[in-house]
This record gives sequence, C-alpha cells and structure tokens, in this order.
Amino acid sequence: MTSSNKDFKPRRFLEGRHLQTVYNVLFPPDNALEDEYYSESILIPTNDGTGDTLWLEHNPPLAKVRKHASPWNGYYIMLVHGMEGSSESHYMVSVGQEALNRGYGVIRMNLRNCGRGLGLAKKPYNAGQSEDIEVVLKYIYKHFTKSILVSGFSLSANIVLKFFGEKREHYAKAFTATSPPLDLKRSCDFIDSRAGNFYRDHFLDTMKEKVMLGIYDISEKMKEQVLRSKSFFDFDDFFTAPIAGYANVLEYYNICSSVKYLSGIKIPGLIVHADDDPVVPSEVWHEIRWKSYPLIQTVLTKKGGHVGFISDPSPDNPEGRWLPRILLDFFDSKIKS
Repeated sequence: MTSSNKDFKPRRFLEGRHLQTVYNVLFPPDNALEDEYYSESILIPTNDGTGDTLWLEHNPPLAKVRKHASPWNGYYIMLVHGMEGSSESHYMVSVGQEALNRGYGVIRMNLRNCGRGLGLAKKPYNAGQSEDIEVVLKYIYKHFTKSILVSGFSLSANIVLKFFGEKREHYAKAFTATSPPLDLKRSCDFIDSRAGNFYRDHFLDTMKEKVMLGIYDISEKMKEQVLRSKSFFDFDDFFTAPIAGYANVLEYYNICSSVKYLSGIKIPGLIVHADDDPVVPSEVWHEIRWKSYPLIQTVLTKKGGHVGFISDPSPDNPEGRWLPRILLDFFDSKIKS
C-alpha cells in the first residue's frame, strides 16, 4: 500500500527543509522518560566475539510502575536512533513517551559507542549492523514479552529494513522506518555534494571526535588517515568498511543498502519519508515500485525534512510533533487487527 499523506502540514514559518530538520535538534522535547517515567539502564553483550557492549534504556509499561495507569497492552516497542544520535535523541524521546502513554513498554537502544554506551565498544556502528538488532530483540523476547514492535530512524531505519529482509529469527510483529537511506552509495554521494555538505561536516566532526578519543582498536596510521577524511566516502572507505570486514567501501554500500532487502520482508511495516529531505535523496524513493511490496505501507509527505515533521500545535498535540502519532497509529492498527 502506498500513499501520499496530506494530513501533515509544516508549522507556519518552519516550512523549509532545513528548518524542519534542525528545529527538533535546537528545541528538543523535555526528556520526561528519565524524570517523570521510571527508567533503568540495561547493558548486554554483542554476539560477534568482540566483547563490545550495548547500552539500552528501559521504560516499562506505565501500569507496572504507576497506579491508575492505562493497562499494558502486552507489547514492547524497540526504538533505534540514527547517525550520531542516542537514546536521548528527540524522536526517541517523543515517540517513546507517546508509546508509554498508549500502553506500551519501551526499549531505547544505543548503537555501539553512542550515548551512554560511549567507550563500551571497540568497533563503531555501521549501516548494516543488523546482528545487533537481533541481539536486543532476543533479549526483549526472553525477558519482557514475545510481542515486539521495532521503530528505526534515519541510518537505523536502513538497518531495520535490512534486518527484516534477511533470513533471521525476527521476533517482532511489525516495524516502522523513518527517513531511511535506502541506497547507501547514492545517499553518500548526495551528502558529499554541495547540497548536503552542512550535514556532512556536522556528522564527520562528531565521528572524528570519537576516533580521536582512542576508543577504537585501530593503528595510529589508520587513525591519522581517518582524521584526514574530507568526505563521507573517504571516512567509510578508510574506517567503517574495513573495520566491519568489507573488502572496500563499495562492497559495504552494496551489501548493506536496504533497498536490496525489501522483497524479503515478511511482516507488516510502515516507511515514512519527506520528499524535501535534505539528508537522504528522494530520487531513490520514487524509483522503487512500492506496490510490489504489499506488506509495506508507505507515507511520503511533500514537506517535513529529515526526521522532522513539525506541524502547528493543536489541543491534542500541543508540541506539534506529527511523527509519533503516525507511527503509533500504525502500531495500534497492527496489534488490534
């Protein structure tokens, strides 16, 4: 099922793609998940023999920690952040809070060396690291519930799509993917172009800071080469691809691009993207024959930026954050069907 959602209208004076993208970063929602809701940290090992550790944030269903709360619906939602984000990223907080208020439990996953997990892994995260998704899902399945949903954003939207298109034990009942870079090579070309260099420079700076901290198990020669990277392509070629075990950056992009895995997806999913996304090129989206994938519902908005979607405030949505509603409405429809 494919649709162009006309319900989203950008907030007045925030119609531009860049304003939609950066507004949430400059004015994030208050993280009530750490203050007003019960939260606990969980550390679990990866399964690749590296000794790396993943840091999760657990917000149990409100009915388990509050009197007079809505009953738990039996489901947990696993949230996975985007490039250089964390469990505290604005969309993780806003979607997590909406989920708790609707009766779900929530696990917010930090990718390797992100958020509070910084320094707990010798390897960086990458766009194809679906094995870490499986590790966390297996933990939720064993310890909390067998009814699981997954929501990935930006880079992790690509990982989530790849994961559910692979032949693995998937554990989950449904998923959402917001602003995914479906074709990694073309996304890299776009962000390395003049159109994306603002975002490229921001992400490269933060990724290089981690390299300078010395948390990765790499030689000084590789470290110096990585720090000289001027583009995403070079960074992935010198660092991400070889550490992840790929022969070169083009092999990494080819194997890990989620567009290759759409035909293998066997559970219901929702993919949300804005046509004016300034980080992920929309040309790839328009080339895909979405009707060939009946289990995947798509929502393409004209405006919204990259994981932005800020609308005018309303009585039932005072902060004007449209994305949590569209994602949770999808999940609600799947658990009731």
